[in-house]
Amino acid sequence: MGLIFARATNATFTIFLSFVLSYIMLISMGILWPEGLDWLVQRAKDFEALILRPDIPVRYKVWMDLLIEEGAILLLFFTLIARIIVALVGTAISAPFKKH
Repeated sequence: MGLIFARATNATFTIFLSFVLSYIMLISMGILWPEGLDWLVQRAKDFEALILRPDIPVRYKVWMDLLIEEGAILLLFFTLIARIIVALVGTAISAPFKKH
């Protein structure tokens, strides 16, 4: 039971850390390199337009219109980068302590 709780806690912590780190990266990019953030926002809009095609049935399109927007796509992008960073740092830290 203790091992299951430890793994669940570790997963929750990494998800929370990735979420916070993604917002930090998003805000930092907006402050330090607004042109780059504007470029990413435009690519997110292009991706949204690609996904929300007019030939999609209304039953699905209404949910996609509500749930998919450029802000969510952009945050997802930064969250994926943050998850990769957290995984690489976590692996680098835990590798020396791993028992063979």
